[in-house]
Amino acid sequence: MFFKKRNLRDRIASGDIFYRHMSLSLQEQAKVLRISEDDQGIPHVHYEKTMLRTGFREHGGNRVLALDMFERTFRAAQ
Repeated sequence: MFFKKRNLRDRIASGDIFYRHMSLSLQEQAKVLRISEDDQGIPHVHYEKTMLRTGFREHGGNRVLALDMFERTFRAAQ
């Protein structure tokens, strides 16, 4: 029996939170704003970046990453 891995695009929605651990006390939080395709049909994730340190939050503005890169870089909040 084969199991097909579900694409992140099927599981991601506006408002979802993802994290990327950068060091022991620093991580990046990505709050998904939307997913849209560019002119070539490549899906991109538009997200709001926040840097989290022990007892400190720094808003980093809005960012855009291709969906494939986003999936390799960030992990879903648990």
